[in-house]
Amino acid sequence: MDKSTQEADAQYYSQPLSSPSEFLSSCPKFRILVLGNPESTKQEIFSKVFGVDLEKKHLASAFHSSHNITEPLDLHNQNEHLEVLTSLNFGTGDQQSFDSVVSFLESSSIQNNEPHCIWYCVSAQESRTVHPLEIQFFKTLSTLAPHIPVVLVFTKYDEFVSQVRLDWSKDAEERGLSKVAVTHILRDLAVKRFEHSIGERWDEALQLGVDRSSSWQEHNVRRVCVAGSEGLGDDDTEPESFLQLVGITLAGLKERSVKLAFAVAQRNSAFIDTQFCAELASTYFTVDTGHARKLPGVDIREMLPNFFAKCIQIFNMRDVSYVLAEPTLPVRILKAAFHQTDQFPLLTEILQHSSTESSSLLVNNLSPHERAVLLVQGFTLFVFFLHRLADAQWPHRENFSLSLPPPTVTSQRVDRLMKELENGQERIAVLEMVEGSTIFTECAIRQGIADLVVGVIERVEQEEKRESEFYSFVGASSGAGPGRYVYEGVVGGSGNHPAPRRQRRSVVVVDDSDLQEISLSFVNDKSSDDMVLPCGLRILPLN
Repeated sequence: MDKSTQEADAQYYSQPLSSPSEFLSSCPKFRILVLGNPESTKQEIFSKVFGVDLEKKHLASAFHSSHNITEPLDLHNQNEHLEVLTSLNFGTGDQQSFDSVVSFLESSSIQNNEPHCIWYCVSAQESRTVHPLEIQFFKTLSTLAPHIPVVLVFTKYDEFVSQVRLDWSKDAEERGLSKVAVTHILRDLAVKRFEHSIGERWDEALQLGVDRSSSWQEHNVRRVCVAGSEGLGDDDTEPESFLQLVGITLAGLKERSVKLAFAVAQRNSAFIDTQFCAELASTYFTVDTGHARKLPGVDIREMLPNFFAKCIQIFNMRDVSYVLAEPTLPVRILKAAFHQTDQFPLLTEILQHSSTESSSLLVNNLSPHERAVLLVQGFTLFVFFLHRLADAQWPHRENFSLSLPPPTVTSQRVDRLMKELENGQERIAVLEMVEGSTIFTECAIRQGIADLVVGVIERVEQEEKRESEFYSFVGASSGAGPGRYVYEGVVGGSGNHPAPRRQRRSVVVVDDSDLQEISLSFVNDKSSDDMVLPCGLRILPLN
């Protein structure tokens, strides 16, 4: 890390009210070097992780031996905080590509412009040995680029799983196993077969040892499997594989500014951005004798828009119409959230007057504790709003033919989310959980503020998910089709009902032991009898 970056990191906590335009100045772009080939490096990896749509032929030329590694991939202005460098990997023994990558890493180190991370992509369908050039490359990384984390990415894992399924499913049918049993067994079998046929081969070749977790700690190389365009036949598994890639990449980064740059560039996990926004929120506070207090000498009305503008940069959503740059948006969010609460008059005065004005009677009478609580409430609501907005846009949809317009923030979506915030119960939960926290009187470090913000949003999201799944199930059993909303357990309805909740396809089982008992009791049941639970729910055997 260069000296300027070190100084920027050291000053991060001492300059929380710096201009939003300078917020990402120490590391404005995340630079990643991707080594692969047209077979192993598909459009999905860029779409699902970074939210950029690239044409197939454009990628094919990027992983050709004639490609100039110093020329970044043209992302067509889809992600201004990302720079992708590409080159052919060494699976075919291409000496020219090997020399080009080594030369690039050496020169970039001298010029202090190294990539922040390297993805080495290999298709899980490639039944080949590890080429000596690949072994040489990974061995020399410890001296060539010791501080650059490397992720060995096995792509097209879904095709590998499909082949395992094809080889094994016929035998499973002959043994009379149900579909539920096959799904669970196949998942474990695919992992074990991958390790035996591919994973161990690479571990041995790269001298990472048999114990993969300890190898990751001793060497700066990690590995992960990701699905392709076909998915894994499981709605939750395919996006989870890309989330693992994002998490492993983030975990390998060292400097705070580089971690932040990756969090900004990625468009896969809204929760990662929420964590970084929460860390930012903590910089607006001081901790003294166990008490968390807002920074002295700065008005709350100055802190709120400053924080919101930086959070917009962290979430880095596509916003071609600059909807999020509307100056009145943070005020609208706060008014929608504090609507019909005792704090609303106080909030209105804070947003209109400085605390130094003699007319600010309500503000002047606030205790330091009350100011801190109000500020954390405002920060948490901002992050919660942006989290919901980003979560609706991610993971990035498939648009590889570029036939669809890129997803972007719209004023209609913002207005709809604002209405949901005003009419829903989540805002009340946020306000109450922050106000009831003991962190303001029992805080040892500022990280406690960040933990509070993340914890509140996580709890609200989990509760909303549980309720949404429950009412979605109630609606299904009451005749509400997939195109209808469920209002707090009432199908249809009119008048002053709460905002509609998003329906989910799964149903929550409160006690996992109940699910296990039910599953084990009929997973291989070949009888034609239905199972009737005490609540009256009838379950059909899944064979």
